[in-house]
Amino acid sequence: MGYRIRWAIEIFHKQVKMHLGFQDVASKSFLAVQAHVHWVYCAYILLHAPPTGFPGHIESLPEKQHKIKEIVANREKARLLQILTQIGGPERCRIQLKRAIQLP
Repeated sequence: MGYRIRWAIEIFHKQVKMHLGFQDVASKSFLAVQAHVHWVYCAYILLHAPPTGFPGHIESLPEKQHKIKEIVANREKARLLQILTQIGGPERCRIQLKRAIQLP
């Protein structure tokens, strides 16, 4: 039983190092390192407790990350389509794009 638990912990550490940037800390401050560790653990928890409607057949972290990126991209496309179909939408979209690409 102890070996099973230890093995699960080893797999956990391997996954967070490979896919969530656990070892990519560039700070020497203890508080910054502690915050980095907390954020990596939060990301791991969120990826293992996906929102309602998320496909249950996806098991690996890279697949989950890819699916979440797709969902976010689709939401952005839906928002853009919504703006474009409103009265004056193309003009508002043009103004927003102009603001986004203006150099400071």
